[in-house]
Amino acid sequence: MSRNLKDAVVVVTGGATGIGQALAREAVERGARVMIADLEDATKTVEALRAIGGTVESMRTDMSDYADVQRLAEATIDRWGTVNILCNNAGVAVLGGLRDTDPAAAKKLLEINVLGLFHGIHAFAPLLKKAAAAGGPAYILNTGSEHSLGVPPHVAPMSIYTVSKFAALGLTETAQRDLAGDGIGVSLFAPGWVLTEKVRSIIAANPEAAAAIAPFAEDPANVATKAFEGLLDGVLVIPTNPASREFAMAHARDVMAHVQVLPVIDEPASHAHDGSGDRSRCPVSHLLPAA
Repeated sequence: MSRNLKDAVVVVTGGATGIGQALAREAVERGARVMIADLEDATKTVEALRAIGGTVESMRTDMSDYADVQRLAEATIDRWGTVNILCNNAGVAVLGGLRDTDPAAAKKLLEINVLGLFHGIHAFAPLLKKAAAAGGPAYILNTGSEHSLGVPPHVAPMSIYTVSKFAALGLTETAQRDLAGDGIGVSLFAPGWVLTEKVRSIIAANPEAAAAIAPFAEDPANVATKAFEGLLDGVLVIPTNPASREFAMAHARDVMAHVQVLPVIDEPASHAHDGSGDRSRCPVSHLLPAA
């Protein structure tokens, strides 16, 4: 392990199974104490991680319910007195295009995948700020997807999920800006196919799916290692799957091509968008609440 997190406290949401479980194991292997939050019972994962020497607790948590997230934060502080890393990982998926998606299902997904990330950031940022002030590590890892990097042309439409993962990128970038002064690093974890329990079951049940997915799917442990390495290196976006590269680069080039048709302003310093990042020049800054 290239960097340990001995005695750090890591909270992993959606940690009972899948990628979250792999993140929790990675944290344990780096020496961290881990709080797993999940709607499902995480007992089996807790027992497995304790069996390899981990100090692990769990709590049933609905990330779409802010009061529940606050209780998670309070329980973690009551148990260990601090929080150093929030793995903001809980999420769900819905298949289908926008016209085919039930509005109720879309609302539920957005409440978990987007509002849930916000809830985690809002509830844990003050605790992470205290950890940073005390000289400890302080990070937020938001789990996005290759869907955060563009609309994957090789994946059947799961459009509202893709929307939520684009939103995860926006949340990560704004959190990085908003929390930088508090000493909190923020990264977006953007894996492609990962061999979680669900993906393995899809592969096992459908030879056609197996042929399409298996050659490109990554091992959860390897993905979790890449996530923590990128987080600790301060990387904004942590893509993990080489199969994501081509369409993501094409998306980035397409965006830049459209942006570059805008005329260059001869005197950029004459307006607030001069590239300096001086927010005091924003014409509505006086309307914003004091920090």
